[in-house]
Amino acid sequence: MFRSLMVTSCTLLAVVLAIYSIGTTDDRADLVYVNSSGIHTLDPAAITWKQDIRVASNIWEGLTILDPRTGAPISGVAEPPDVSADGRTYTFTIKPDARWSNGDPVTADDFLRGWRRAIEPGTAGDYAFFLTEHVVGARDYYDWRNAAVAELSSLETGSDAWRARFEEHTGQIEERFARVGLRAVAPQTLEVALDAPCAYFPDLCAFVALLPIHESIERLRIDHGGKGITAEGLVVYDPQWTKPDYHVNGYPGLITNGPYMLDAWAFQRRLRMRANPHFREREQLECSTVEMAVYGDLNSAILAYESGDVDFLPEMGVPYGHELARLAITGERPEFYNPAVFATYFYLFNCADATVDGRSNPFVDARVRKAFVLAIDRRAIAEQVVGRGEIPIGSVVPVGTIPGYEPPGGLEYDPVEAQRLLALAGYPGGAGLPEIDLLYNTGFIHERVCTAMADMWRRHLGAAIALRGKESKTFGEDRKNRRFMIARAGWYGDYGDPTTFLDLFLTGNGNNDSGHSDAEFDDVLGRAAAETDAENRLALLAAGEARLLRETVPVLPLYQATQLLAIKPHVRGLVPNARLEFPFRYVSTAP
Repeated sequence: MFRSLMVTSCTLLAVVLAIYSIGTTDDRADLVYVNSSGIHTLDPAAITWKQDIRVASNIWEGLTILDPRTGAPISGVAEPPDVSADGRTYTFTIKPDARWSNGDPVTADDFLRGWRRAIEPGTAGDYAFFLTEHVVGARDYYDWRNAAVAELSSLETGSDAWRARFEEHTGQIEERFARVGLRAVAPQTLEVALDAPCAYFPDLCAFVALLPIHESIERLRIDHGGKGITAEGLVVYDPQWTKPDYHVNGYPGLITNGPYMLDAWAFQRRLRMRANPHFREREQLECSTVEMAVYGDLNSAILAYESGDVDFLPEMGVPYGHELARLAITGERPEFYNPAVFATYFYLFNCADATVDGRSNPFVDARVRKAFVLAIDRRAIAEQVVGRGEIPIGSVVPVGTIPGYEPPGGLEYDPVEAQRLLALAGYPGGAGLPEIDLLYNTGFIHERVCTAMADMWRRHLGAAIALRGKESKTFGEDRKNRRFMIARAGWYGDYGDPTTFLDLFLTGNGNNDSGHSDAEFDDVLGRAAAETDAENRLALLAAGEARLLRETVPVLPLYQATQLLAIKPHVRGLVPNARLEFPFRYVSTAP
């Protein structure tokens, strides 16, 4: 039986639940779900963690939201946008009944405030590029502001040189921001001008970095001399602004515009949401209260789920080969799910450097890269090494995750062809190959996968493989600086378009750790960016991916990742999906 797989002591369960309940006097929420850690931040401009995004996307609402079944962007706080004929201007009309949790109307200025925070030094985070790479003037403003911050930071605050530069810069900020293609043309109308057509822009508008921010945040702005920035030129707010019970300077506590609002937040322990009484579709919310409980130990979380104290486990990070995965895959526990998600597990070849650590790098030759791809049996790795339902794929873009896009097939397992190509490259039977450096980050399943691949390369190609495992930080540094021949990698898509994966291999892209550079690939993706016909655009992207997978081959895709999760049978409206989007507005827990 399943219960025998976990610690089953009634005493232990009682202790776990008692510890969790300390300080909790509220009635049980309609829906209780688990996080393995506390919230890192609820500042939309700074959020990167999935568990933080899950809360933020339920207490705020963007211009668009994502349909949890299809992953497609649908109408959120705004009506579907009017788009200019050239695809470069989007006009969003905010719904007239859209309200903040204090009853104030949601306005275009609220979106300007939120989007501006996404590119201001001091508040900008990892997703500033959603604006700087698309919105007219956003890159220029971002670079100009950051250059000024660097200069002001180098000067002694209060000195004549600093004072002159500070006054000059603050006098120009608003005029420079006015050049950015964001306009509140009416209280409820936001106009966005793009540098070029962007077919997936409505998808970006659903992301947390582009949420609106209520004007009350300005009561907590920290600045120098009333100029709106610090002495160093940064935009800074009291970091407590996201708390519901914070009232410094008359601050009313966090005000949000989504279906839910924060009710309580005990750091690293629990977070409680309740229905926003002013949400325009309040009458449609069947789930009035939602609680996020923190269980750092998976066994404790499973015990709480089995006892009925928890309704939803968004992830069960069990070791590979664990019985929980088997129960999900076989259907013996039908409320356990293991959906394929919007992520690909792959390995990179160093395509750019003739030598690595003093040794010749054979992977500058595409024939060698192809040979090493052809020598790998993806299915054996996915089923026998990983064994948690992962889907072996030869593409970079995950299969079946983007409506209308069918990823092309890559190079299939063919050891004979691999040996032929390796011989053509000048390494018959592996003779002359240097020892191959295989870099991976320790933990998870990576070492087992690397060991399996090394064995295939030895058997089929005669290659000597040196596995080099490193902890995450040094691994990341080595990969970013191309101190490898082959390196483990992977990517979880940021938005629902093939480019969230394919752009990783563009010449000069900041995430292009392989050093891949191919003018034809760049040109195809450039033509796709300018294409306004959706079908033609996806066809161009598929052609670009086909070239990447079959000709230039900087990457060895292995499998599409999955995520094990559990949903109680009485919970309706939570749909396992590739994007791991779980909007609680659709949930019902009534018996």
